[in-house]
Amino acid sequence: MNITEKLQKDLCTGCGLCSQICPLKCITMCEDEEGFVYPNVDNDRCSNCSFCIKKCPVLSDEVLFSDINETQYYAAINKNIDELKIASSGGVFSALADFILCDGGSVCGCVYNDKMEAVHVVTSERNTIKRMYGSKYVQSNILDCYGIIKEKLEHGEKVLFTGTACQVAALKSFLGSEQEFLYTVDILCHGVPSPSLFRMFVNHLNERKKGRVIDIKFRDKEKKGWGSEHRTSVTFDNGRKIWPFMPAYFSSFFYGLDLRESCYHCRFAGTNRVSDLTIGDYWGSWKKYRKRFKEGISVISINTLKGKKLFSEIQNNFSFVESLTLKEAISSNDNFVHAVKRPVERDKFYEGLIKYKQCCKRTYSAKSYRKKIIISFYGAVVPEKIRIGLHHYFRKT
Repeated sequence: MNITEKLQKDLCTGCGLCSQICPLKCITMCEDEEGFVYPNVDNDRCSNCSFCIKKCPVLSDEVLFSDINETQYYAAINKNIDELKIASSGGVFSALADFILCDGGSVCGCVYNDKMEAVHVVTSERNTIKRMYGSKYVQSNILDCYGIIKEKLEHGEKVLFTGTACQVAALKSFLGSEQEFLYTVDILCHGVPSPSLFRMFVNHLNERKKGRVIDIKFRDKEKKGWGSEHRTSVTFDNGRKIWPFMPAYFSSFFYGLDLRESCYHCRFAGTNRVSDLTIGDYWGSWKKYRKRFKEGISVISINTLKGKKLFSEIQNNFSFVESLTLKEAISSNDNFVHAVKRPVERDKFYEGLIKYKQCCKRTYSAKSYRKKIIISFYGAVVPEKIRIGLHHYFRKT
């Protein structure tokens, strides 16, 4: 029996582990009609050794979760202003990366390549690591990073791995045992859209603006700081930069319409985490830390003893750090406790989807998400002073 016969398609995370650990190299990752990758087994070459099933992080009981008695939560802001400006929220990742680099290690994270594809790379070059800053709302290709990381660890080199929780679980399963020099950080994950949908979005921008997209920031702080989840910016090869208003690509992600099927019942979404640290956007901080909200604030979950030690090593890099309760940490971050809810419109979202205009129509006609559309407009359009005034008014009344 092989992985395609054992694992239900809607549970497969597309981590690519099975293709990399197959002894006969008879498994390849192929895109389906929605543009998500799934394993394809060459049955003529497969020996039915079941090694792919044994190592699959979704099927395996060997995946290691938190080893700490009580998870600790923090809010933090990086004191390096330049790094904070280009970070998605509070700049915790850059502080972690700097610490590993100063100790002679390498960092594995997601970047856009020359084709505007989201791919994972392993590097010790600061310029490449800066390309890892910022959220990339699309499923990344892990390429051959698992094997590269293993080699570095075997040579006694420290490695920081950042990715989704399912990718962290896949890396740990690939390595097979706890690694002293490996530090894992999962990004608090809402889910991943299809790479083909992202290509559709990029091609739409290329055709519309008659240029070539070289970077997309889904929450750019440059104009109005942090706080509007729809402050998307797009940079072209001619130096031109635009801010498309509430692009349907990100809105469909925000509503949960375009996610991989496995994301709706993710094994790794919950308070019991698979990584040493979990980092994300602390959206619930507006009421408590309103004066610093525009800078961007990160929420951190310390999941292991190794993660606790690592966090203590970088605390001097923060201008602000404060302990949180679980209730405070999960405010506006439901994925700390459960997977994203699957909307009924997901059934037909990808059906026959070949044009970006179809994505726009299906996103903004989603009846069950009209409330979120209103919230999106509110955050993107209403000035901060008015929002603060309304906040005070409703608190009093």
